[in-house]
Amino acid sequence: MYMKKTAVIICVSAAMICGAIRLSMRLTEAKELEMEVSKPQQDIAAQEQTKIYNGGENMPLYYDEEDILLLPIRNVAQGLGGTVTWDKTTKSVAVTYKGKKLLFEAGNSSAQMCGYHITLHTPPQSINGCLYGEASILSDFFSTEVRWDSAKKQISLKSKEGVIPIIASDFLVGKSQGKEYSLEIPVIMGLNDGSYEKGLNKEIMQEIQGLVDEFMLGDGDGNFHLQLEKGLVNGDFLSLCWSGKKDEQTIYKTINIDLREQKTKLLTDMLTEKGIANVKAQVPFAENQLFYITEQKELALIDSGKQEQAVVLFPGNGDVLKGQWQTKYADFISASAM
Repeated sequence: MYMKKTAVIICVSAAMICGAIRLSMRLTEAKELEMEVSKPQQDIAAQEQTKIYNGGENMPLYYDEEDILLLPIRNVAQGLGGTVTWDKTTKSVAVTYKGKKLLFEAGNSSAQMCGYHITLHTPPQSINGCLYGEASILSDFFSTEVRWDSAKKQISLKSKEGVIPIIASDFLVGKSQGKEYSLEIPVIMGLNDGSYEKGLNKEIMQEIQGLVDEFMLGDGDGNFHLQLEKGLVNGDFLSLCWSGKKDEQTIYKTINIDLREQKTKLLTDMLTEKGIANVKAQVPFAENQLFYITEQKELALIDSGKQEQAVVLFPGNGDVLKGQWQTKYADFISASAM
């Protein structure tokens, strides 16, 4: 799951102070168990048991200036039914949950998830003897949804239904002879077909490596940076977008994969002829149009030739696209578009 940090920022802005903000937290497993961190107060309702923790140690921490939300790893893992073990030899922490495994250590951005090497945007931190991890990677690993309850001032991690692929990150980073690059690479995990998953990761890695090789062979000095944005990710479809700069040139790259067919899709594969005509009436449209589906289920069209306002958004079920998706895509884009 891709965490909407901006929602947390808006809701807690009135209470923000310098440094870390301590927040209450609850954990929900299959809509039956809600847990938090310490000093429990029990509240029993029909078919649901709730444990509310509003104080004490090991509270979630939000860092205003850095826009980082940290969660206590052991409490989250155990509250959602996972296990946490400490390896004295490697000085690493292993989190296991429903057949998945996450390995990391305090202060180190290098980690392993489901056998893949990944790079964490924020390394785990040891605070007062408790190991904290960034909410985004934990919510992805545990397949949870982050929610903010403004009335209770609680951050909730609620388990999602079904199998959701995990999209973590790694990086190609280098510097040589006046050239410097940093390109973020998606690490895709949890697909139904393990062989396809490995092949897909290899293919994307080779493509990104090709961009690096082309850059390094070019004349002169320069910088090349690409950052990954996760769009719509579910058991049926995967949409990703990269944006960045190669020297002064703005660079975009997208990939849209039908996971059921295991095929990359063009926008013309996903919309009806009328839908394509409606889009063309609004903006310039190329045969191999760069696009992706956002997490909010918007169609994002990209004109990579523009330096400003290069991305145009269309609501998935708005006036232009309503009823214009091919049937197999309409069920998870337009039918429940936000």
